[in-house]
Amino acid sequence: MKPTIALILLTCALASCGANGEPVAPVLTGSQSVSVNSNSGLSTSTHIGVVFGGQ
Repeated sequence: MKPTIALILLTCALASCGANGEPVAPVLTGSQSVSVNSNSGLSTSTHIGVVFGGQ
């Protein structure tokens, strides 16, 4: 029981670190491209990113 309580308190303490101001929603970014080359054929590329606290 004591380890469970300690884990809950530690989680709450870590979650509150740096929590000053309103929460900022993460921004999801992404791009996708499709290309055709006569030597290699069809190729695709996908890039996905998540930005926390940026504008």
